[in-house]
Amino acid sequence: MPIQRLKPKLGTISSALQTITPGSWRTPDHNTSSTKRGYGYRWQKAREGYLRKHPLCRYCEREGRITAATVVDHIVAHQGDDTLFWDSTNWQPLCKPCHDSTKQREERDHELPVTDTPTDKAWTVV
Repeated sequence: MPIQRLKPKLGTISSALQTITPGSWRTPDHNTSSTKRGYGYRWQKAREGYLRKHPLCRYCEREGRITAATVVDHIVAHQGDDTLFWDSTNWQPLCKPCHDSTKQREERDHELPVTDTPTDKAWTVV
């Protein structure tokens, strides 16, 4: 039986890759290590305390799943705003898969998340 050759499945992915806007607070040329962006010791302690109080992923809970949260997500991207960064009402517990997929898609597509509590200011559209 002759060996069949498979057609290459690789294509260009450059159009699918997102780039960081030059001058953004996240750009490497600004020497913005995670510590310099605010994710140092103080954040690690705040994160630890928040996850202790909020141990389950908010997105998974909405879907009826029970999943441990491992990421404290900023509901509204702080983009370097120190006040918004430390505003714990702007935090939500997520598991890493939800943070890295669902939440990133929402941010990319500018989708508004569904509110868990109508009084939660972060979900309110002004």
